[in-house]
Amino acid sequence: MSRAERGARPGHRAPGTLLAAMLSLLAAVAGIARADQVDTLVAAAMQREQVPGVAVLVMRSGQVLRASGYGLANIEHGVPVKRDTLFQTGSLGKQFTAAAVLMLLERGLLALEDPISKYLPPGPPEWAPITVRRLLDHTSGIHDSEEDGGEVFDLRREYSDDEIIAVAHSYPLNFAPGSQWKYNNMGYVLAGIIVTRRTGAFYGEFLRQQMFYPLGMRTARIISDSDIVPHRAAGYVRTPSGLRNQDFVSASLNATADGSLYLSLDDWSAWIAAMDRGALLSRASWNALWERTKLSDGQQTDHGFCFDHVTIAGHEVLEFDGTWQGFRSAIERDPARGVTVVVLENLAQAEPVPLAREVLARTAWSGKR
Repeated sequence: MSRAERGARPGHRAPGTLLAAMLSLLAAVAGIARADQVDTLVAAAMQREQVPGVAVLVMRSGQVLRASGYGLANIEHGVPVKRDTLFQTGSLGKQFTAAAVLMLLERGLLALEDPISKYLPPGPPEWAPITVRRLLDHTSGIHDSEEDGGEVFDLRREYSDDEIIAVAHSYPLNFAPGSQWKYNNMGYVLAGIIVTRRTGAFYGEFLRQQMFYPLGMRTARIISDSDIVPHRAAGYVRTPSGLRNQDFVSASLNATADGSLYLSLDDWSAWIAAMDRGALLSRASWNALWERTKLSDGQQTDHGFCFDHVTIAGHEVLEFDGTWQGFRSAIERDPARGVTVVVLENLAQAEPVPLAREVLARTAWSGKR
């Protein structure tokens, strides 16, 4: 999913004064109850950005240090954010797609160096060098579904997998496969279709059966507007006239493998605990999620499959963020100290990365929470 939310359409809104009052009240209650540095950071960010709801997870070496909800999951019904509130993942969901592909690698069902034409209909001749790895490491050169000049799909239309593939084939490549790094959603959409075709099960069902259930991620699931989904948060977009609900997206385009998932803090904690102890996948496969990508000329990038390498205050950190349908998300991971922070927010214009970095700094480097 894109890291930049689409433009807003007119719609019903929640008056700004009402939202501001609710945020002030919630911040005040948090301060009376048990304010600490993280509470203060979150309250300030919510006030500054007028974010309805925030969820924060902090873990160290597989143990939960904090799983806190702030503000409202649903403004219309006055539902507070809790640790079991489901937020859309946006691009943080790409790590589950990459993990699914690596699981198939470990089972001998594919190889990362296989050409994607082995599993998908053949594309134009220039697509021939594109491998499964190139889909995951953002070096395929495929025209992106969102990032290269605008949305290539009609978001209200239903598409079959073959129609999605045909849309991808209809655009020329941006560059020769492997020659450059450029963030790419379409590669993950296609990777999810490969998972579906190699396993005989819909990508989302494969995740449920082979990943979510075994790890105890009891509420993690694919997005659905039609299903009854307990504890689902609403996503919001700020417009000049006030807040409005997230835009509608068709069922098929809201179930693609570039980040169409719901997860709660409880689900995230189970996933990160598995990551920390090396469960479900081999340690080599876990490491593949963040190992630096090498281009075809040998140049090393600061990007893995679904984590970026950054330096913050002298510390090496793994980082990623996501955006989709009025939700923003971020993950910060300090491998040296075993600390991971996840921040989930239900406003398109929220800025979760600075907040997640601040929470990481307070937790991992200052010794305070």
